[in-house]
This record gives sequence, structure tokens and C-alpha cells, in this order.
Amino acid sequence: MKKLLLLLLIVGYNGYAQNEENIIESKLICKTVDEFTDAKSLSGTETVVLYEDGGDMSSEGIILMLFLSEDKRGKIEPSTLYLKVLGIKGCVDIGSTLDLIFENGEKTQLSNWKKFDCEGKNYFSLKGNEDLFKTSKIKAIKYTNKRNYDSMIVKTNMDQVGSSYLMNMLLEIDKINSGEISLGVCKE
Repeated sequence: MKKLLLLLLIVGYNGYAQNEENIIESKLICKTVDEFTDAKSLSGTETVVLYEDGGDMSSEGIILMLFLSEDKRGKIEPSTLYLKVLGIKGCVDIGSTLDLIFENGEKTQLSNWKKFDCEGKNYFSLKGNEDLFKTSKIKAIKYTNKRNYDSMIVKTNMDQVGSSYLMNMLLEIDKINSGEISLGVCKE
């Protein structure tokens, strides 16, 4: 009886180990654990650079990054869409807008919630729009600086990476939260 029980434990452990090895790690999202405090932070593995239509293709454009957080239940959620505008005149402020046109024809507008900043940093919430970003790629974006109404458009320069960045990130979050894929550790 003891041998049978031992055999069942070994087989069961082997099966568990094989299932753990079959889980794929996320390629878009990773975690970092501070070795001193054990504090965990989440980040995307990609930052997207989009160049302004008609710009110089080096110093005029937009840098996008999706900041992530973890709720009390351990589920990952998008917290903020960070956008840094390069080559636009003047400081930015609360209320500067990001207009988006999607490939399916839908449109939405996000509003910067960050106070006055002279480095072009903007912060937008995706709350209530997650399904729209998950179901269609972005066709074009227009950023408008509320302080002086200077704007920047990325439409003809919208590449595949830029158009699908938010869709891919949000769908990856869903896969992690459902257990389809696991969260890996960020590589330094």
C-alpha cells in the first residue's frame, strides 16, 4: 500500500511539473521584484515610437507606453497610457487630447490628466474604452496641445507595431489573467 501511495505521488508530481513547463510566458509583459523589499512592479517589454506625418522622422513624434498595475485579487490591469510628444511647441497641460481613429471606423478621444509639464509628458486613462482597443487596430492618432492648440498627426506613418500595440497589450493582459500564459521576470 505504501509503495502504491508513493508511486501515485511521484506520478502526480511529474504530471504537475510537466504542466508547469507547458505554460508559455508573456513576451509583452513582465514583472520585476525588488530584492530588498519584495515589491513587485509590472511593465511592458516594448515602447512604441510613432513619427509625425511630414516630420523629420527623427525628432518629431510620439513615444507610447502602457503602464500596468495589479489589483487586490492579483489581476493585471492597464493603469495609464503614457505619451511623450517630441517636437511640439510649448508646454502641455491637463485637457490636451489624443484623438484616435480605429481601422473599424470607430473613434474616441482621450484627455490628458497630468498637470502642467514642459517635457511633453501626457497621461491618459483607457477606462471604459478597453473593449474598443482590444477589437480594432489604430489607424491614425492626433495629439492636440490644449495650451496653444499645436497638434501632431500620425496617419501615413502609422506602422504595424504602432497600430496594434495597445490591442496586443490588452489581449496579453487578458491571457495572463485567465491563466493561458504566465508572467515572466523582466530581463535586465
